Amino acid sequence: MKKKCFLILALTGVILAACTSAPASAPSSQAPQQSAREAAIEAARPIRTTPASRPPWVDIVPKSSTELSFIGVSPRYATDSDARYNAEENGRRQLVDYYGTLMVNKGRQHTATFGISSEVFSPQIAAQQLNERIAQNVAQALAPAEYYTEVYLDNTNREAYQAYVLMEVAKSLVARVIDDYGREAAADYAKQAAAEQDAARKQQLEKAAEFFGGNLSSTLDL
Repeated sequence: MKKKCFLILALTGVILAACTSAPASAPSSQAPQQSAREAAIEAARPIRTTPASRPPWVDIVPKSSTELSFIGVSPRYATDSDARYNAEENGRRQLVDYYGTLMVNKGRQHTATFGISSEVFSPQIAAQQLNERIAQNVAQALAPAEYYTEVYLDNTNREAYQAYVLMEVAKSLVARVIDDYGREAAADYAKQAAAEQDAARKQQLEKAAEFFGGNLSSTLDL
């Protein structure tokens, strides 16, 4: 009788040990959690767009013999109108900054080629002056031609709008403003050169006048 009791107790211990050592399996109905990477990818996808298809101009700026084009892009805003407004402002800043950058680059090439000191001709100052002219006389003429809007859900599940805008302005207008500025600068440098007594400085002033004179818009690759 004692042997039977010991045998029963031993078998019970083996069964309990097997049960406690076996790993617990997840319920078959439990869905796998989304990874941080998957969540980030999902958040980067718009829930809808207007128009439904992404226009080619969003990724490739159109080229034209008569029009200059810039693509303005906004951050995400709570309303479509705010997104569009900021996209337009972004496009105008691009126009102003574009020719300011060209002025600095072309001006530095010219001063290096002819040994013009920064006291005589500062490309940075010229770029600032040109930026002001373009901002005053051209930027507002840069008009929206087409819009493309993407709508996302933010982290509070509210809609957020990001706008793209194709903006265009006539090259003839931009050229006129740039060339007017160039002629004024050239005349100023020529006047300084005529009054200069130092031969080396006089030559530098004349070379600066050459840079601005004629057709500055062509010099800036318009």
